[in-house]
Parts: sequence; C-alpha cells; structure tokens
Amino acid sequence: MRDAAVVVAAGGRADLEVSMPADGSPVRVHLGGPAGVVLGSRSYELPPIPRPAATLDPLTYGTPARLAFDPGVPDRRFVYDMGRRPGFLDGVPGVWWTVNGRLYPDAPMFHVSEGDVVRMRISNHSGEAHPMHLHGHHAVVLSRDGVPAGGSPWWVDSLEVGSGQTYEIAFVADNPGLWMDHCHNLPHASEGLTAHLTYEGVTTPFTVGGPAANEPE
Repeated sequence: MRDAAVVVAAGGRADLEVSMPADGSPVRVHLGGPAGVVLGSRSYELPPIPRPAATLDPLTYGTPARLAFDPGVPDRRFVYDMGRRPGFLDGVPGVWWTVNGRLYPDAPMFHVSEGDVVRMRISNHSGEAHPMHLHGHHAVVLSRDGVPAGGSPWWVDSLEVGSGQTYEIAFVADNPGLWMDHCHNLPHASEGLTAHLTYEGVTTPFTVGGPAANEPE
C-alpha cells in the first residue's frame, strides 16, 4: 500500500513495514502533525510531508486467511450499545454516556467461561466517536455497518467506533480475569463509558468506592 494514511485509535497500534532504498537514501515515516521518524544509513533532515489523501481501510486491505476459531458458532453473543442521556452519575446530575441504555455503575457485566468463543456487536448512538478497548484480549473485526471484512484478519486492541457506526467483533476468552471494556478517551470512561468482562469462577476483593476511593478511570 502506497500513499495512504493509517489511522490509529487511542490506545491502539499498527505494525508498519518500510522498504529502504538500496542506496541508503532516507525515508521519513510521518506520525501526524510535525512528528516523524527518519530512517536511513546517514543523518538527514527531511521536511514534513502532507497527509496522503487516501486512508487505509483495514476492512478490505490484504488477503483473507483462516482464523484459529469459528466466530460463526460463538458460545456467547453480547451487545455493547453506546448512547448518552441525562441522569445521575455518583449522585451528580448531567448528561452521561450509557451502555445498553444504563448509566454506570449499572452498566452490563459480560460473563464468559474460559475457552468461550465470543461475538460482540458494538453500536454507537452517542453522537461522538469512541476508541473502544477491551483489556486482556485481542479481537478480530468481522464487519462494519453490515459489510463483512474482506481483507486480512483485522486484529485490534482498540477500535475506533464512529458515531452511527456498528461493528461486529469476535475473540476467544483465553485470559481469565475481570477486565475493563471501555472507551480509551479516558474522560469518557470516567463519565460512564465503562463495562466489564468477567470469567466464571473469578472474583476480586476490590470494590468501587469505599475507604480506598477506588474509582474508574
């Protein structure tokens, strides 16, 4: 892929492979804004370059490949529907983010058993984009707005879900624990856009609030 920008969600990452010229001429990897990395066998100062007009779409980029599990026959199906409405969060009135129509801490707890294949639909009706991040797991994108993924498996740590968008993702519950599943715009997480994934048989002595003032991010 040439002359295309790669968008990285907050908390996400992308692996880039750069082909270096045989004569050692420098290559600038532009990181947005004035930032960049210059690669080469000699020291050079290269000016910033404009952002390419095209943007890489991981949904269609690359060649399809088989997954190690079958998301077509999941053990669990979950819905993560983001919205916004007036209400009280920790007794404070405001307009807060919701998960499946509920305000934190009454957001859903997604329950799994170790080894489950999980399929999750993430929808955003909140009016703003959210980089969604599930701790402890890697998920593969199955579709966006009903369009199936057609490129190489698109594995994500964080997934930018624009307002009005719906994604389907899948993952294997292979890392027992009690994990946050939240927006990686951390003010949004602290304003209620936080849910949890928990495994059967896994508990924790820690609770929200209390003398330790244990509060979400």
